[in-house]
Amino acid sequence: MQRSRLNNAVRLAILAAPVALAGLSTSAMAQEETAKVERIEVTGSRIKRIGELAPTPITVISGDAIVSAGVVNVGDLLHKMPNTLVGLSPETSNNTVFASGLNNTDLRGLGSSRTLVLVNGRRFVAGAPGSSAVDLNNIPTAIVERVEITTGGASAVYGSDAIAGVVNIITKKSYDGITVDFSTTQPTQSGGEEEYASITFGSEAGKASFITNLSWARQKQISYMDRDYLRDAPIVIRNPRVGADDFDPKTEPNAVFEGLYGRQVLAAYDKTGTFVVGGKRYNFSDSGQLKEMGLGQALPANPNGRVDYLGGEGYDFAENQFLRTPLDRINFFTSMNYDINDNHAFTAEFTYSKSDAYGESSPAFMTFGVFGDNALLPQAARDLILSTANADNPNGRVNMGYLASDFGNRRYSQDRTLARLALGLEGYIGDYSYEVYATSGHVQADTEWYGEMFEQRFYDAVDSIVVDGEVVCRSEAARANGCLPLDIFGRGIYDQAAYNWVSTDAMRRSSIQQHVVGASVSGELFELPAGGLAGALTAEYRKEKADTLPDPAMRDGLLFNNQSAPLAGEFDVSEVAAEISVPLLADLPFADTLTFESAFRWMDYSTSGNDTAWKIGVNWAVNDELRVRVNRSKSVRAPNIGELYNPPGQTFRSITDWCASSRANALPEKYADNIRANCAAQGIPTTFEPSEDWFSSTRPGFIVGNTDLKNEVAKDITIGFVYTPDFIENLSLTVDYWKFDIDNMINSFTGTALVTLCYQSDSLDNPYCPLIERDPETKEIVNYFEKPVNSAVSRTSGFDIEANYRIDTELGNFGFRLISTYLQERMYNSTGRPDDEVTNTGEVLRPKWKHRWTTDYTYDGFSAALTMTHRSATVLSNTWSPNVNNYNDVSSYTTFDLTTRYNVTDNLQVRAGVLNMFDRNPPRQPGVFAEGAAFDVIGRRLTAGVKYDF
Repeated sequence: MQRSRLNNAVRLAILAAPVALAGLSTSAMAQEETAKVERIEVTGSRIKRIGELAPTPITVISGDAIVSAGVVNVGDLLHKMPNTLVGLSPETSNNTVFASGLNNTDLRGLGSSRTLVLVNGRRFVAGAPGSSAVDLNNIPTAIVERVEITTGGASAVYGSDAIAGVVNIITKKSYDGITVDFSTTQPTQSGGEEEYASITFGSEAGKASFITNLSWARQKQISYMDRDYLRDAPIVIRNPRVGADDFDPKTEPNAVFEGLYGRQVLAAYDKTGTFVVGGKRYNFSDSGQLKEMGLGQALPANPNGRVDYLGGEGYDFAENQFLRTPLDRINFFTSMNYDINDNHAFTAEFTYSKSDAYGESSPAFMTFGVFGDNALLPQAARDLILSTANADNPNGRVNMGYLASDFGNRRYSQDRTLARLALGLEGYIGDYSYEVYATSGHVQADTEWYGEMFEQRFYDAVDSIVVDGEVVCRSEAARANGCLPLDIFGRGIYDQAAYNWVSTDAMRRSSIQQHVVGASVSGELFELPAGGLAGALTAEYRKEKADTLPDPAMRDGLLFNNQSAPLAGEFDVSEVAAEISVPLLADLPFADTLTFESAFRWMDYSTSGNDTAWKIGVNWAVNDELRVRVNRSKSVRAPNIGELYNPPGQTFRSITDWCASSRANALPEKYADNIRANCAAQGIPTTFEPSEDWFSSTRPGFIVGNTDLKNEVAKDITIGFVYTPDFIENLSLTVDYWKFDIDNMINSFTGTALVTLCYQSDSLDNPYCPLIERDPETKEIVNYFEKPVNSAVSRTSGFDIEANYRIDTELGNFGFRLISTYLQERMYNSTGRPDDEVTNTGEVLRPKWKHRWTTDYTYDGFSAALTMTHRSATVLSNTWSPNVNNYNDVSSYTTFDLTTRYNVTDNLQVRAGVLNMFDRNPPRQPGVFAEGAAFDVIGRRLTAGVKYDF
C-alpha cells in the first residue's frame, strides 16, 4: 500500500536513526514518534522538520541505554563508541596536573578541541581554563533523554570547534513523579570501585512543568600495585642492532629476550640517596649506614644511554605509578518550562556541578652535588667521596640521586565548580518557529599541591657542615633565612623542623566564563512544486574569558618542577548563519523526494578576524526503502584561549644539540649541510661541545601561547545511504563514507623538535630558531619556548556502518545492533614538509576496525543485553623497523559486557551485570599494557542497581 510522504519520512527516521546500545526498544520508539508528529530540530540542522531523516549522519544513544550499560557518566559510554577516541578520562589524566579527572570526548580522533559538545543545541562552558573542550562530568546521566552524534558539515550550523562534529546532549524537559536510583560497581581486584545515587522529581501540572535531579557519584583510585598484570609490568630487552645483517642473537651481548617480565627500576634515584664512585653504585641503609646498592638484573642501555634494572633497589616505576584518578561528583540540574499560551513558551535550565579529583605521582626526585665534608654523611661515605678529590675539587664531590619517598607522593587535588544558567523564549509566529536564548556559565577550578618542596631550600638543607661543633647548613644566607640541616641519607631519620622549612603546599586558582546570546527563526518560506522551501536564520554573540592565578612560589619558580605564570585571556565572536532546504523533486519514479541542503556562516573573532563556513548537500529518497545523502562542507576552528594566551609554564626535555662536535659524524645525511651552515651562522665553532652538566640532566624550557595564530580550515565530505527493505521488517542498514582534510592545523613542538627543525631548515629564517635561546658566552642551549603554530596538515577518512534488526516473538523480543567504523586513512604532517608526513592508520589509538555489537532480549519486564566491543590488531608505530624494538605488533582486543534489568513491580526495578566479563587485560607488552585510552585497564567488575518510582 502506498504510504503518504509524511508517514514514509517518519518511518525512515525511526528505523534509520541508529542507537548505540540496548535498552531502547525500536517498536516502543516507533509508537512514541507516531503519536507525536511535530516539528523537531535534528542535530546538524537548525531547520525544524516534521519527522524527516537528518541530512547528515547521526548516531543516537538513548538515556535509558546509558543506564542499562552499567555506566553513570556520559563520557564512559562515548569513549566506547567506534567513531570516537578518548580525549581525557580518569584513566588517562592522572599525571596531567591541571586536568586530572576531566572527561572529554574526541570524535574521529581529531582532538577534543575539534569536537563541539552542546546541551539542547546550545554551547556549554568548557571544563578547563584555556580549553574549549566540555567536561562531561558536569552532565548528570539521569536527565539525559538522548545523545545525538553527528559528523561533517556542523561548523556552518554551529560555528567553531565543530570540525570533527557535534555531540548534542538532549535533556528531559519534564517529569511527573519521584524516582530514586542507586548503583554500585565492584571490580574483582581492589581499586576502582564506584558508587552512584540519584533522585529525580518533577511535575507536569497545568501550563508549567519541571524536572529536577540531584546525583552523586564516586570512583576510587587504581594504582599499578592494585592490578596483578601491572605489578610486574612487561619489560623487553631492546637492542638497536636487531635486524641488522650481521646481527647474531647467540653472540651479541645485548640480544633480545622474548617474554622477559618484571619490575622496572631506575637505579639513578633511591629512597636514601645514591651515588657512584669507582664504577660502583652506593646507597644507605634505613639507619643511615653506607652500603653497596642492591641492584637487579641490568637491562641494555636505552637510546639515551640510561640503564634500568629488573628488580632491585631504586626508583620502582610500578610502585610510583597510578592508573586511574579518583573522582567525586555532585550534579544538580533543573529545567522549567512554562507555556505562556499555545504558541509561546518560556524555558529555563540551571546546572550546578562540583567535582573533586586528585592526581598522584612519584615523590620528588632530585639530583644534587654532595661534598665529602657533608656533616650529615656517615664517616664511610665521607671517606669514599673524599677519595674523588682533586686539585679543582679539594673536598671531593659526587652527584646524588634522591627519591623523596619519606615525604610522600606528590599529589595535586582538583576542585572544580560549575554553574550555568540558560534562559529561552520559543514558539511560533504564524508558520515560523523562533527561539531567543541566553546562557551564562562559570567554572571555578582550583588546584592544590601537597608534598611540594622549595627546591633551593632543599638543596641548602641537605648540604651541611660543622661550625663551632654544631651541624649547620653550609650557606650562611640560608642559615640566616632559617635553614636547618635535613638528613635524608637513611629512612625516617630527618628532623621534622628541618623538613617543615623545605616543605610547602601550593595553589593555583582559575576561572572560566562563557556568555552567549542568540536568536533563530525557522520555517517554510514559500511553496515549490516539490514541496515547501524551508530556511533558518541564526544570529549569535559569544564571549569567553579565562584566567589563572598560581601561588607566588610557583610564579617565582621556587618549587620543585612547578613554575607557572598567570593566564589572562578572552575573546568575543559575532556570528550570522543561514540555512535552506530546497525540495527539487517529489513523487517521481526513483525520486520520492530530492532535496538540496545548504548552510553558510559568517563569523567575526576579536582574535583571529573574519572567516566563513559553508556546506552543501543533497538528500535523495530513491523510494520507500533507499535514501542517499551527500554533503560537502568547509569548517573552521578558531584558536582557543590557551593556545593564544598560555603564560610561560616550565617544562623539561632531553635535548640533542646538533651543533655539538660529538654529533659531527652522526648528522642525518639529507640535512647535514643545513645543520652545519646554520650552526656557523650563529657563530658556533665546530669544536663546540656542551658541558658534562648540560648533558647530565634534562633541559628547562617554557610552554607558552601564541597570539599570532590563525583559524584552522577543514574541508570534509560525507556520502552515504540508508536502506530499510520492505521484505525484511524492522531491518535498517546505514553506510557512510567520510573524509576530513585540515590545513593550518595548530600544533605545538617540544623543545627537542624545535632544535631539530631549527637547524634542519634551509636557513635561520624559520619559525623555530627564534624559539631557542643560547648562552652568548658558552653557546649552550639555555632556554626554549614551546609555542603553537599553524603548521600541521591532517587527512583522515573512513566508513561508518550501522545495522539494526529486531524480531518480536511470543517468547520475547530480540534485538541486534552493530555499529562499526573502518579507518581508511589517517595522515598527519606536523610541519608541512614532505619528510614529516606520518601515517597513523592502524596504530594503537587508531585501529582500522572498531566494532560495537549488541544483542538484547526483553520479555515481560525482564531485559538483558550482551555487548561486544572489538578493535582490530594494530601496531605501535608504522615507522617501526627491527632496529627499533621487537614488540611492534599489538593483538586485536575484544571485551564482553552482560547487563540485565527486571521490573519487580510497576515501581521497582533492579539491575545487575558484569562488565569485561572475561577479565580481558590490555596486551602484555611495552607501550600498551597500561594504555587506558585504548583498552580496559580496570578489569572485570560487577554492577548492581535499584530504581524506585514513587
